Amino acid sequence: MKLKIILITGLIAVALVYMFGGKALIGGAPGMAPAAILPAPVSLVQQEGAFSLSRAASVVVPAGDAVLKNVATLFSDKVYATTGLRLALIEGEDAKAGVRFEASPDMLATDGYTLEVDDSGAVVRASSSSGFYYGAMSLWQLAQAHGSKIYMPFVSIEDQPRFPWRGAMLDVCRHFRDVDYVKRFIDTLAAHKLNVFHWHLTDDQGWRIEIKKYPRLTEVGAWRVPAGDAPHADIDPATGQPRLYGGFYTQDQVRDVVAYAAARNVTILPEIDIPGHASAAVAAYPEIGTEPVDHVSSDWGIYYSTFNLEDSTMRLLEDVMDEVLALFPGQFVHIGGDEVSTKQWENSPRIRERMAELGIEDIHEIQAYFTRHFANYLAERGRRLIGWDEILEGGSIADSAIMSWRGTKGGIEAAKAGRQVVMAPSPIYYSDYRQSYLPDEPPGREHVQTLEDVYSFEPVSAELSADEAAAIMGAEITVFTEHMRTAARVDYMAFPRLVALAETVWSPPAAKNYSDFTHRLMPHMARLKALGIKPADSAFAVAFEVTNVGGGEATVALSTQTGAGDIRYTLDGSAPDARSSLYKQPLTLDLGTNIKAASFFGAQALSHGREQMLSHRAFLRREEDELTLCSADLAIKLDDDWPIDGERANFLVDIIKPCWIYQAPDMKGVIGLEIGVGNLPYNFQIGDMINTVDLKTPQTDVGEIVVYRDSCDGGAELARLPLAPAVRSYGVTVLKADLPPAPDAKALCFHVAAAHYDPIWAIDHVQLVTE
Repeated sequence: MKLKIILITGLIAVALVYMFGGKALIGGAPGMAPAAILPAPVSLVQQEGAFSLSRAASVVVPAGDAVLKNVATLFSDKVYATTGLRLALIEGEDAKAGVRFEASPDMLATDGYTLEVDDSGAVVRASSSSGFYYGAMSLWQLAQAHGSKIYMPFVSIEDQPRFPWRGAMLDVCRHFRDVDYVKRFIDTLAAHKLNVFHWHLTDDQGWRIEIKKYPRLTEVGAWRVPAGDAPHADIDPATGQPRLYGGFYTQDQVRDVVAYAAARNVTILPEIDIPGHASAAVAAYPEIGTEPVDHVSSDWGIYYSTFNLEDSTMRLLEDVMDEVLALFPGQFVHIGGDEVSTKQWENSPRIRERMAELGIEDIHEIQAYFTRHFANYLAERGRRLIGWDEILEGGSIADSAIMSWRGTKGGIEAAKAGRQVVMAPSPIYYSDYRQSYLPDEPPGREHVQTLEDVYSFEPVSAELSADEAAAIMGAEITVFTEHMRTAARVDYMAFPRLVALAETVWSPPAAKNYSDFTHRLMPHMARLKALGIKPADSAFAVAFEVTNVGGGEATVALSTQTGAGDIRYTLDGSAPDARSSLYKQPLTLDLGTNIKAASFFGAQALSHGREQMLSHRAFLRREEDELTLCSADLAIKLDDDWPIDGERANFLVDIIKPCWIYQAPDMKGVIGLEIGVGNLPYNFQIGDMINTVDLKTPQTDVGEIVVYRDSCDGGAELARLPLAPAVRSYGVTVLKADLPPAPDAKALCFHVAAAHYDPIWAIDHVQLVTE
């Protein structure tokens, strides 16, 4: 990424001026936390004392310096958002106290900066707009509000990034996000010193960028009907048809977002998928597809749809790229290239003809043909191609770079071959995986990727030599949004895991320490919220472990993933707050008690309140996350399809084998059970795996949930609960059945019996019932 270097000699007169001046406070402010910056600087030395700012402070910048005016404005906005201190911007005056920005042409890295806070104020030194900005973001994090004053601890910081490519990808195809959200996402990643926003703009489920020469790409390709009976029953009175879902960005909106990102030293990487993930484009212009697509689908998974090899198709795609290049000035363009099915090509006589005409000998070389074509096209225009690691297959890819997503293997191979690489491996850097096994964790892929998992991953493999490691440009976290229906859900799944990635790509490996990171993250959670982000609290949410139930009592142990912060609890039914009882050790409590708990950093809540009722009935209930899946072939926690807006029920299910195990049930006195069930659309493109869906033989038209003792394969059948009452239910339906005595059962197994895989029947909870 090309960065503007500011070549100015002497003092750049950017200062904070205070009505009564700033002043040093030896010993710091009462209760002031240590300096806690994310990502961790290369070097930070903290001294005793702090500099205080009055609430009459102003920001003064030299007249006519647009770069530093922008930095000062963004800094002031952040300070106001997190402390309430409003700094007026004044141009043309000089001040020798407060905060100064000084040019330092000798800085070793263009993104680097130094930052000093002492009894005379603060000074940021840098040699580029990005360096000033990153220094300003560190200074913002130092500002702490205490009463009517803002304090900055005395520090000396030397800092520069580890990698030149520090990225985050946002998928707006599966679920569209408006311009305001995209800007907020960019602003937040920039505040954490990330400098690449990878904008996933086209896919099977939607084409999101206006192409003036081909208007149907958005007129048709940007809209779909969501999957499920409920959305299909949501009729738009204007059309008499099911209401369409989607959206796109006009070229004026794209220009606005590009400028917004540039002001924060972020380059936007557009992604236009070629030659697969093409369904939305083919629905708009059938002549460019290998086989026609009659509408934009709401299915998730891998589609067979591909672009064909006609010259006219290549011209159309080049026309698209022409307009894309005019909007995005960055060096790289991403062409996707992942998950390309060859099935349509294999079945097409016309494709065989074109292969012969083009000298392509093997079906699997077609993708390489597309890759080389657009690598050359971009090179002729001074740009470079980057694609997912599948583009390594099938031949030369010229000077293209690789984004490694299928684990690290492709990235390692590319680096060994001397190719530039960005590491974005699944599952580590895929934020569509869940963050905990707690019952109130939102939908996502079944496997849990914790905050610590993300933080601990090292993107430079030990398999690489020093020369080979130099090919690793950096890393990205990806936000694929199949299971992120709302903006709040995107926030929850992306943050704070994005912050963990930011420290990996900025800070030197020797500076990384997870315990230290979590302690710096605690005060930072409030900053994220002040920026409008709703971060996940999974790392701080309280888990309950109940043991030693008997004699009218139970032992309750409380814990969090990180162990950071204070756990506070109540026993009187009230919500816990910072004044509630501090948890220190396991509690022995009377049955009938409802314990509520949350974690705190001082007065700041780190997590939502969770509760555990200590009753025999509660102990006999398991939520879907607390059941064990019989297999994990394709396990996902899925949203229901209703209501259209607002919160929905969600279900953990393996879409190949819908089967759950209630481990070690207490069957003493159990005479029946209640099962909450929901039905979901089977909107998954999984190829031939669809033929392996494992269902029991039903005894009724709709089917049943079959309950087995110990095992669903060979265990004795205990009950069947007909699913018919839940067919027309949008949401969770509770089914009830009697159970024969099974006092020594080691497990209860629940398996769907149905004649067809669609809809997906899934369990929300199981409640055992006693006499």
